Amino acid sequence: MIGTIRHRVRQLKTNLHLMRTLRLIWSISKKWTTLTLVSIVGESVLYLLLLYIFKHLINEVTKATPFDDEKVRRVLWYLVVITVGTIIYVTVKALSTLAIENQAQRVKESIDEKIHECAVSLDLAFYESPAYFDTMKRAKDAGPEAPNNVVLNLADIAKNSLTLVAIGSILISISWLLLPLLALFVAPTLLVRIRYAEQMYQWRRKQTPVERQAAYLSSLITEDSPAKEIRGYGLGSHIRALYTDIRVKLMGQRLQMTRRNTFKELLTNIMATLGLFACIAYLCFSMIRGRMSVGDMSLFLIVFPQSFGVLQLMSQGISGLYQNNIFINNLFEMFDLRATLNEPENPIAVPQSETVDLVVENMSFTYPHANEPALRNVSLRVPPGKIIAIVGLNGAGKTTLIKLLCRLYDPTEGCIRMDGLDIRSFKSTEYRKHISAVFQDFGKFNITAAENIRWGDIDSQRPSEDIEEAARKSGAHDYIRKFPEGYETMMGRIFENGREVSIGQWQKLAIARAFFSNSRFVIFDEATSALDAVSEEELFQSFRQRIGNRAALIISHRLTAVRHADHIYVMGDGRVQQHGTHEELVAMGGTYSKLFLKKPVGSDSAGHQ
Repeated sequence: MIGTIRHRVRQLKTNLHLMRTLRLIWSISKKWTTLTLVSIVGESVLYLLLLYIFKHLINEVTKATPFDDEKVRRVLWYLVVITVGTIIYVTVKALSTLAIENQAQRVKESIDEKIHECAVSLDLAFYESPAYFDTMKRAKDAGPEAPNNVVLNLADIAKNSLTLVAIGSILISISWLLLPLLALFVAPTLLVRIRYAEQMYQWRRKQTPVERQAAYLSSLITEDSPAKEIRGYGLGSHIRALYTDIRVKLMGQRLQMTRRNTFKELLTNIMATLGLFACIAYLCFSMIRGRMSVGDMSLFLIVFPQSFGVLQLMSQGISGLYQNNIFINNLFEMFDLRATLNEPENPIAVPQSETVDLVVENMSFTYPHANEPALRNVSLRVPPGKIIAIVGLNGAGKTTLIKLLCRLYDPTEGCIRMDGLDIRSFKSTEYRKHISAVFQDFGKFNITAAENIRWGDIDSQRPSEDIEEAARKSGAHDYIRKFPEGYETMMGRIFENGREVSIGQWQKLAIARAFFSNSRFVIFDEATSALDAVSEEELFQSFRQRIGNRAALIISHRLTAVRHADHIYVMGDGRVQQHGTHEELVAMGGTYSKLFLKKPVGSDSAGHQ
């Protein structure tokens, strides 16, 4: 028995982070937190005073004294005081509710902001980990509501505690046993609710991956990207059935837990009700025997049932606080995540010279939680103002190399140097301003065409002419200028008046975003895969003029994209297997010749990474 109690206490301490939660709430809004506490105290003090005056009013009315003018004046004075006090009490209560709601909304918005701040600060490694998405889902589920509910729970507990002090003082004056008995009656229900909160928390953590799977299936049915393929293959009913099966299983498990908890709560509430009416019966007989005044009995009949209700509300508040607070653990779990990229304590400035180069030296890399390296001893150089191409079969490690060049990961071994300096000695955000990359899975942002391009250099205040120039270089200007709203056209059909375009036109917007950037290195990771042959030929025929004095690194399976490169690296199995000019590599034979020899200009290889 003692061991069980100790285990329960340890479990409560483990699950509760109440002080951390309170510090978080206080840091968000000290003023409204203070106003909330003051209004709660004021409301409870007024309630106590009104009860005290009401007791004197009852005693005055029932007192066996002549009904003269003096008695009338005393009764009227009590009535006036009670009326005015009640009006003040109602006013303070309304202000208290307003303060609580204001504070709760501020907490809600601040937590939502902190979740997004945390998500932005984390590096790419987290977004390639299922465990992170489980953490994110639990935090988002708890985030907006749980802290808000903690504020409301604490306010209710504080209010009911002060009310209970007021009522308890009256009950103790009648019989000191009443309040402890009431607490004893309510305690089993509180324990049942706390136990249910623990079970629900553990169940929710266990079911997070399954709930994420259901959310993914729902997105397939409801979002625009997969809509064509799902309808083309007639997959809608099948996916809906998979989604329904998961949701029905989850609902069944939750309802089973709820049914068990409801039955337990019913038993404890029946016991509490029996105890309540046993106390009422005892005091009724005490009055019959003359052990209690009419005023005390009248006050008791008002206060005692109310005290039972207050204790029940306190039980709900405490169990709700416990439940919400342990769910806030999910928030703290997310807030405690830290980026895996190590930022330098004393970062040095990124070189500003126009002649800087990027050099990869004996670099190897293994993804987190992977056993085999994705890159092995890779070395290459991107000289200033030159076009470098990287080719290779699927899985050769080309996209992984781009991630490292963008410093989305750090090498496991070796290093990347800019102008002879290890890029890890720069602040990552400052370094990335010098790299503009167009990835295979480029972003299709449902914002205006102008903003799609401006996002390539979001901190700049450059004029709209620069946006148009970037669009001209990518080929996007040709179709944007035909829209009635021009560059202010909303892209995509998610929002009103949006304009959907082909995947190739979306890709031109992504290329324009890279051209608009002030970076000194442009990286194209299969960035022309969706362009038609004519558009791609036009882009690369004048590519040197389009990139200006910047260096470019191009990954492609198309001869059109790589034949004009100054130097070409051939990758396979995570290594650089060959390098040289187009002519030199064709003469060498091997992988490059197999990929491109005798292929018509603009043709594709078997696939792309």
